[in-house]
Amino acid sequence: MDEKYTNAREHFFAAIRALAASSESIQTRLIDANANILNITIDEFEGDRELKFKFAKLLDLLAVDQDDMETVAVETAAHMTDFEAVKVADLICDFYYEIT
Repeated sequence: MDEKYTNAREHFFAAIRALAASSESIQTRLIDANANILNITIDEFEGDRELKFKFAKLLDLLAVDQDDMETVAVETAAHMTDFEAVKVADLICDFYYEIT
């Protein structure tokens, strides 16, 4: 397996598992997934502008560009509609697919 993006793949896989392996609301599952995604830095995608932009967009949707990223990400996910949360969950899955 390619060694590129190993850390990101590991955390995105855990995020997808959190999204899929629970009977909780989609917002609660997204909060659990955020805990994994926040372990990834944008610098991990250095050299691939497209992935860097896509990851930045995902972070922007999670509203984690603040000082306390974890708190803001939890609050944002908690207040998303089901449609919004599913859309972000789909982006997480799509991004994982691109880095595998």
